[in-house]
Amino acid sequence: MFQKAESDLDYIQRRVEFETMKSLPDDAAAEENPAALLKELPVLKSRYKSLCAQMEEISMEQKESMESIRAALEKTMKIVQALQQQTELEVSLPLSAEEQTAAQQLNLETGEETEFSEEEPSFTGFTVPGSAEEPEFTPLTEETFMSVPRSIRSTVKLADLNYLYKELFNHFIVQNNRAALSLSEMNKMNMKATDSRIQILKELGIVELDQQGNVELAV
Repeated sequence: MFQKAESDLDYIQRRVEFETMKSLPDDAAAEENPAALLKELPVLKSRYKSLCAQMEEISMEQKESMESIRAALEKTMKIVQALQQQTELEVSLPLSAEEQTAAQQLNLETGEETEFSEEEPSFTGFTVPGSAEEPEFTPLTEETFMSVPRSIRSTVKLADLNYLYKELFNHFIVQNNRAALSLSEMNKMNMKATDSRIQILKELGIVELDQQGNVELAV
């Protein structure tokens, strides 16, 4: 398209110069001479060509950006769907408000949600030994964690708290140990126990402390 436009401009320029030179007096002023004005036409063509090149470059970059965004969005949707399916199969817990908002923005169907009790949670993350059901660990949710007063939560992270909770679950429930554990004993077992994490589990009614401060699960 640009080549045709440039060819047309060249033809028009030569034609006008020819007609002008025939009809214009030799002593005409430069500003009155269309031929002199036409000499600026190559500059205009050069600018036009430069603008066309810039527009083409911008168009290509825009196309590449849209393809990159689309690919990233599709990948994110697949990850969210996979995580959602895994969560429904293993934990059956509802999405948080932030997760629901993100899911809606990605046009995901969240399905039916399990109602989350606002009551203070009891130790329901496992089945009692001797029962017919297989013991199964259920990690603490963000909602449960945030129900603990901030003064007790301090700087503890949910992932670290769930790690300690799971290690205690395996020790007392899966391995069927009954003796309470001290802080030093837990750390020898690489449970990554701290006073702050133990206090949070105690606040949630998951563990109990004996008179010596040793930890055992609240059954």
